[in-house]
Amino acid sequence: MNFISLLFNEAKLYGYELKQYWFETISGVLLMCGMFTALFYGVKSFAIDANAPDSAQSLDGLLFGFLLWTFAISAYSAVTKIVIENNHKGTLEQLFMCPIGFVKLMYARVTVEMVWDMVLLAITALLAMVFTGNWISLNFAYFYLLLFVSGPALIGLSFMICGLALVFKKVETIGALINIVLMGIVALDALPLNVFTLLPFAAGASLARDVILEGQALNLVHLAIVAGNSLFYMILGLSVFKVMEKRAKKLNLLCQY
Repeated sequence: MNFISLLFNEAKLYGYELKQYWFETISGVLLMCGMFTALFYGVKSFAIDANAPDSAQSLDGLLFGFLLWTFAISAYSAVTKIVIENNHKGTLEQLFMCPIGFVKLMYARVTVEMVWDMVLLAITALLAMVFTGNWISLNFAYFYLLLFVSGPALIGLSFMICGLALVFKKVETIGALINIVLMGIVALDALPLNVFTLLPFAAGASLARDVILEGQALNLVHLAIVAGNSLFYMILGLSVFKVMEKRAKKLNLLCQY
């Protein structure tokens, strides 16, 4: 089986799951929109002066930041969710027996989930703007490009946590902590080059804000920095995962929980 066939099969499986569990899919979208709506009106009522000239810009930034955080959580949890769930079920070892290899299998599933997340992000953005009445112009072509370039950093981070899950089994506390940390990362100004640029996804989030929200021209140097950040964390994540995978196999932990 080649990677294209695997990707096609994973897409069919994911589509079947979305259809089979349609109630969970729809309720998930509505939950995210409800969370943002509550956050939006809470911030608007208590933290932002409606008469201030920059109040609309602040609310636009809040919506855009929420979309970035939603994507970051989805991209980070794509691999982690699969490994932890199968770890709990005791079926993790079966995934490692995939003829094409576990890592390629995860890449196929992550690719399919990221494409779906892009669609979900557009739906969430539209519904959130409808519910709040706060409309912003989103260039989805640029938005998706920047998310695809910066997303691998989050996948690399996910592989790191998955490696820890292979050996230590329960890593939910670290996962919850990273979800909170990502909320801060998407709000950081990581461009031009500074210490925050070294953090995963921070440069990508900053570039997305500059291009989409501020209307600035796409800076190719900054795009290269985002790509370099993603490549570094992807390589680092896979390296950590391989080390932990080797140790888990040595201790015969893949089939245990």
